[in-house]
Amino acid sequence: MPFFSILLATRDRPALFDDALASVLAQSFEDFEIVVVDDGSAEQHLAGYAEVLAAARTRPGLRLQHHRLVRRPSGHGQSYSLNVAAAHAAGDYLAILDDDDVWTDAEHLARAARSIGHAPRTDLYMANQRGFRNGEPVSEGLWLVQLERRLAERTADADGSWRLTLDDLLAIEGFCHLNCLIVRRGLWEQVGGMDEAIRWECDRDLYLRLIDTATGPMLHHPAIVSRHNIPDPTKSANMTTALSMAAKRLQQLRVADKAALFARSPEMRTAGRRHRTWTLQKLAQELAEAGDFPAAAHYARAAAADSLSPAFAAKAAVYTMKALGGR
Repeated sequence: MPFFSILLATRDRPALFDDALASVLAQSFEDFEIVVVDDGSAEQHLAGYAEVLAAARTRPGLRLQHHRLVRRPSGHGQSYSLNVAAAHAAGDYLAILDDDDVWTDAEHLARAARSIGHAPRTDLYMANQRGFRNGEPVSEGLWLVQLERRLAERTADADGSWRLTLDDLLAIEGFCHLNCLIVRRGLWEQVGGMDEAIRWECDRDLYLRLIDTATGPMLHHPAIVSRHNIPDPTKSANMTTALSMAAKRLQQLRVADKAALFARSPEMRTAGRRHRTWTLQKLAQELAEAGDFPAAAHYARAAAADSLSPAFAAKAAVYTMKALGGR
């Protein structure tokens, strides 16, 4: 059976962290350690974290590490914090949970351990999660839910896990969120862990590099194992809401460019170029809606050049005319 290291990065929210940690401790499978990295929480939150960690340590046999980074105004970021956690981890496999989310399936690790045990040198184990916005479940088919239709005719293992190919994963719109991803430590190290320059869609970037590099089995179980609380855009308590939309799109472009330039498989490179075009189009449209027609025209021309789309070339011309008219 594999030994798991659960990586938990947190900053300035001990109450939410308490819920996340409790959901890990509720797992029926117990052969794991927890590695917590506090990304420099403010002084007023330290007592709250200390209380949560002290309560957890009363559990007999619990292996729990806690590392606190020096405080910086914007933090070091989730990618950096998770890389620090991984560097301290001892597990054969790394599992990740966001500090404002929870695992909802107490059998998640036990099921993963059995499936990994049946498929030697498994590189990735991926499950699903349910998203909530303002406490209400969202209906969008995010993450890996579309795989069920694609894999329905195949034979799963005794626990219901399917083996996947890169083609399977590139054929769907979603990707595996960190909350329901388990990675073989050797593969994590091979791809270099998280990209510390990316603060939005760092999870998609990691996912793309992992599935592009994996040579061992990639497994998927359709179970909903976690609750993902989609950030409220009116707040700035996390990386998703703290960045402007334009800044987010630039982060998306970095993810797409990396896939288009550096991926091993031609299929992944094609997917990267396609995602780049879509991102450029969205950025141009959003800039135009904000009234910044010079910038909108610039990105629309880039999108038209990427896609060779007459329709978007026409949009680029319209934005350019509006930009010139505003001089």
